[in-house]
Order: sequence, then C-alpha cells, then structure tokens
Amino acid sequence: MKYCWLFILFVIFSCNQQNNSDTAKSGSVTVINDTISLVRDEVGTGPVASFIEKVEDPLNDWKFAVEVYETKATFDFLIKMQYKELEAEDTLNVPNFGIMPKVEIRKGTEKESCIIGFLDKQGESKDYKLVQIKNNQLKISTLRHYARTRYKVK
Repeated sequence: MKYCWLFILFVIFSCNQQNNSDTAKSGSVTVINDTISLVRDEVGTGPVASFIEKVEDPLNDWKFAVEVYETKATFDFLIKMQYKELEAEDTLNVPNFGIMPKVEIRKGTEKESCIIGFLDKQGESKDYKLVQIKNNQLKISTLRHYARTRYKVK
C-alpha cells in the first residue's frame, strides 16, 4: 500500500512536469527581444528637433519656440515650449517600432502653431501633438495616440 501511494505521487509529479515542458515547447510563452535598448548610453544636450517663429510685437523681441530633447529613456523625450515670456514643458513618448526614434516638428496650419511627430518604420511622418497659441495662451494637445502590438500566429 505504501508503494502504491508513492507510485501515484510519482505519476502526478511526472504529468505536471510534462505539461510544463509542453507549454514551453508549444510557444504559449513568448519572449521578445527588441534590438533597441530602452536606455540611452549617452543623452544628447542639444534639441533633436526645433521650431521657432517670431512673435509680432513692435516693442519686444519675443518668440514662439518648441524644442524636443532626448532623455535617458530611449523612447521618451522632453518638450520645451516658449511663448513670449512663458515657458512650459511636456513629455513625448514615441512607440518602439524596433528602430531608433526620429522626432520631427512641422509648421502647423495656423499662425504660431506646430505639429510634433515622429517617423515610423517606413519613414512616414506620424502627427502626435499640436502646440499652438490660443487666446494668448500656450496650449498643447494630443492629436493621435499610437501603440505597438504584437500578435502571435499559431
């Protein structure tokens, strides 16, 4: 009777081990290694993209300026904005498409406005945030949201 219980425990343990190895072999658990490090070795000191437009004012030399800077995180950037004497900051998170992120700033459709975006894997521009002056106020808004997903084919 003693040996019977030992045999049953042995069979249960063996079946459990077999199921675990089958799960690993079938690909239920997927480990993905991206080729781009999530942390920068060196953070650049200058802006990676910038936009400057002179503000019309007969008495002052003011500007509307937007600059994007690298941070320690590869896919996170710091946005520094200025309008007249007002300065503000925001963040930009570029999705990891498996390539080094490339941020760009284009002139907006209205005066004193610009669009911050990035280039995707095919080199196409993707609009992300709009920085503009509305009622003499500095305003930033998100135009679109982006995310990268991966699907597993069985």
